[in-house]
Amino acid sequence: MAIDLAHDIAGPASGPAVLFVHGILSCRAHWLLNLPAFHEAGYRTAVVELLGHGRSPAPDDRSLYEPEAYAERFSALRESLGTDRWYVVAQSLGAGISLHYTMSRPDEVIAHVVTNSHSAFGDPIRMRNPQAAAERAQQMVDGGIDAVMAHPLNPRRARAFSDAQKQQFADDMGYSTPLGIARTMLHTSPLTSMRERLPTNSVPTMLIAGDREEAFTPAREWVEAHAANFRVERVSATHAVNISAADDFNRLALAFLREHE
Repeated sequence: MAIDLAHDIAGPASGPAVLFVHGILSCRAHWLLNLPAFHEAGYRTAVVELLGHGRSPAPDDRSLYEPEAYAERFSALRESLGTDRWYVVAQSLGAGISLHYTMSRPDEVIAHVVTNSHSAFGDPIRMRNPQAAAERAQQMVDGGIDAVMAHPLNPRRARAFSDAQKQQFADDMGYSTPLGIARTMLHTSPLTSMRERLPTNSVPTMLIAGDREEAFTPAREWVEAHAANFRVERVSATHAVNISAADDFNRLALAFLREHE
């Protein structure tokens, strides 16, 4: 599959490669507080933007939004970097998409780091509620970019961001296509629950869980009880763990990656 996702490659060209996948209603700027630490540690980073988000396109074909289509894109991007295996770091909806990728192509992934993700770890019946998905999607269509920017999951007001970083985030999100985000809600989110598959996960995975998002507690407890090859680290953070607790996230994630070099 062609790599139709907007992506940025940075860091030492000879370093181990790391794929970064953001969540719903975010963009490449989601990782502003993390990428410098990974580059300083010697990693080469590949940051993608989901369909409809940031500079990525918003195609009509619903099959292009499905997790398997993303897995094919990730494989193509890995090949373009000339590496047989790499690391994956993902957040929220991105964790659901990347877990599908790592479990369908485990030979391509060395280790995997994820954060709070109702998409990946939540109740699959709730995730597959077509009426709720349609209502959320219609809000994006009706409200346009203003609805995208005002949504509670959009981290542009994150206190950890400086004023300049908040502006960069807003600028990058400004390229987003509300219809593409709506299609993501309709055709990606309902397919990302991994509860049925995680008991057979073979890729070393760390969940860095933000304890200040109390609604995520049942999902974290499910992971601790049932997911194979998972390590759970709890930090004082909100849903966007890598932003609200950036130093803890960077320390834990980098240590985990080094452990599996």
